[in-house]
Amino acid sequence: METAKRIGTEKEQARTPRHKKLIVLGILVLILIFVMLSLAMLELYKRDINKFVFIPTTEQTFMKTKTVSARVVQSHTDTIYVNASKGSIKEIFVKEGETVAKGQQLFSYEGSALKAELGQAEINKQLAETSVKQLEEQITSLELDLLEAESTSTPSTSNATITTDTTNLTDVVEPDNNIADQSISSLNAELNTAKADLRAAELKVEKYTLEAEKLKAELDSFIVSSNTAGVIVNLNQNVGQGFQAKENQQLAIMEIASNEPFKMEGKLTEAEKAKITPGQPITVTSNVVANKKWNGKITEVSDYPTYKEPVNKDKDSQPESIPSYSFTASLDSQKGLYPGYSTSLDVVLQSKQLLAVPETSIIRIGKSTYVFVLKKGILHKQKVETGQKSGQWVAILKGLKGEDKVGVNPSWIVHLGTLIKLN
Repeated sequence: METAKRIGTEKEQARTPRHKKLIVLGILVLILIFVMLSLAMLELYKRDINKFVFIPTTEQTFMKTKTVSARVVQSHTDTIYVNASKGSIKEIFVKEGETVAKGQQLFSYEGSALKAELGQAEINKQLAETSVKQLEEQITSLELDLLEAESTSTPSTSNATITTDTTNLTDVVEPDNNIADQSISSLNAELNTAKADLRAAELKVEKYTLEAEKLKAELDSFIVSSNTAGVIVNLNQNVGQGFQAKENQQLAIMEIASNEPFKMEGKLTEAEKAKITPGQPITVTSNVVANKKWNGKITEVSDYPTYKEPVNKDKDSQPESIPSYSFTASLDSQKGLYPGYSTSLDVVLQSKQLLAVPETSIIRIGKSTYVFVLKKGILHKQKVETGQKSGQWVAILKGLKGEDKVGVNPSWIVHLGTLIKLN
């Protein structure tokens, strides 16, 4: 036993110098690693300071928005109906999908009876015009005859007075004017009759002219033209040549989608209507068209609600209808948007100018928010109160002044109180 204890003690004494050497070596290695890390940290610190940029605070526009859903629609659609009173369809001039101009002919009605009436009115007008012409010639001839008759009936100044010596009586020889007077009276009567007939014939011309113009206007209505420029949609394939609509039947033959700029339509809740009014700017996005935005404004918000039943309603309770208010919005540009697209509208409710710093200047430690501020060349940490975010900018509500300069992209190795030299 004693021998064994002695051998163990000798071995332990032999290990002690070796252990001491290993401990010393380990300490030296740790010191070396610490020195190298310190040098590396110092180098990083110098590099970080060189990259540390300070910028003055600036004012940015921050908007409070409300997002609502809407759909792209045509500005308006003109629906054309068949008029039963105008008879059967004669011809359709357009096809579905065709672009038409305002005033372009779309289709026509038969209107054969009206054409016959118009033809008769034009014949009557021509007959009346012929009568007017004949009577004008007759009146001209009668006026010439009357002028000649009046000139021959004037007494001659060459008529002489013959006297005889035996009787001392004067015998006067006078021309007989009775026949001439009768001729003049007859011509005047005939002239007056001709003038009366002329006036009656002229009235007939006016009558048949007005009648023909009325029939032409009515016949023109048998050719239906477009009241707007647009595209033919929903052409009724069941309405064709020879189709005759029934009395009081309201049947659409086609629709014309306007070429005017598209608009947005959607529904608002009571709470949304209280915040959204006409004239407010909007920003439009669509899942169909990625990475693109459109601008516009709210144009109309209805004051009259429509109601719909709730989706999940209790059978035991009285269902309460949910009101909604329709709205429309216009676009500054519609490139890339088409009718039927679903969109999201960010409606600008409020717009303010606020002091702001880049988001990369913000440091969050726990529940507090800080920025690095440069004051008299020395780095300080300033506690701030932030507001809403807009892009890369964050609104500063408290903690900074307009003349302060804040650091951008601060690093955890930057030390407060460091003296910084700026060019």
